[in-house]
Amino acid sequence: MSEQAAADLDPQKGSEEKLELLEKGNRVKAIAENGNNKNQEGPVKFTDTLAPDPANGNGCVKTGADVGNSEVEYIESENLDDLEDVEAALKGLLSGLDSKDWVLLCETLNNVRRLSIFHKEAMINLLKDVITLSVKSLKNPRSAVCKTALMTASDLFSAYNDQLIDFLDPLLVQLLLKASQDKKFVCEAAERALAAMTTSISPSLLLPKLQPYLKNRNPRIRAKASMCFSRSVPHMGLEGIKAYGIDNLIQVAASQLSDQLPESREAARTLLLELQAVYEKSQGSTASTVSDPPELDSWEHFCQSKLSPMNAQAVLRVRNITTREGLVIGS
Repeated sequence: MSEQAAADLDPQKGSEEKLELLEKGNRVKAIAENGNNKNQEGPVKFTDTLAPDPANGNGCVKTGADVGNSEVEYIESENLDDLEDVEAALKGLLSGLDSKDWVLLCETLNNVRRLSIFHKEAMINLLKDVITLSVKSLKNPRSAVCKTALMTASDLFSAYNDQLIDFLDPLLVQLLLKASQDKKFVCEAAERALAAMTTSISPSLLLPKLQPYLKNRNPRIRAKASMCFSRSVPHMGLEGIKAYGIDNLIQVAASQLSDQLPESREAARTLLLELQAVYEKSQGSTASTVSDPPELDSWEHFCQSKLSPMNAQAVLRVRNITTREGLVIGS
């Protein structure tokens, strides 16, 4: 984890608290038009309005006319159109991403999405700067900018896969923070970005990046990281898990079983069941002609040999609880 990433997650730094204060001070709102029409097709328009400052320079209350309204469209990836002028978009990309005009900033973020979908090779040399400025947008107090940046992150993961690994740390910090927020539509967009990350980046590269966050002091951060970790492991396949080390993975999962939040514990249980299935399959495929005692090859013996007695007991209880729950549901 980079020093900047660690600073963003350090409660002493108060990064998240500062962001929340900015959001509360500005009272950013995103109000969906035609919100009751759930079957509406195409992009959804939102009005992002900054509430007026209590007083202007003369001590007078500002009116809505002084503030103004602007519309921003949240366009799903499949509804994005190709760019008419790719060269012009590339030329104005970095300046647009660094703009203080939030409407222009959202438009440029959508251009990043279009480039990643339709012209990803054209943007490859700009990736580092694009990621840096996208992270800046994720910290923006305007909800419209933040959500558009989260949608941008999803498309970047889908387009560039492992090519993002060198720039992932600061982006991962912000995604975990946003996914841990109480603001529902920002949280959901962040979770979709994290899901895109876990399916797009190779687990062998991603898991070492996630592992430090499993011990973060913020329980919500731990929970989101644990869920990503659990979702990523199955993409390794049998041989990949064996190469990474089932013993390493079982120790990680065991440490999450006693976590404060149920999301962490459930992610750990899901991972342990996956690991048990892989272990038992690998034992069956490598069965020796020597008639060793069956108990030496059992999942129970493996857990007891790799974990402390308390952790081994907790891990073995996972299968028993799952079996009992299955019997209750099936009865």
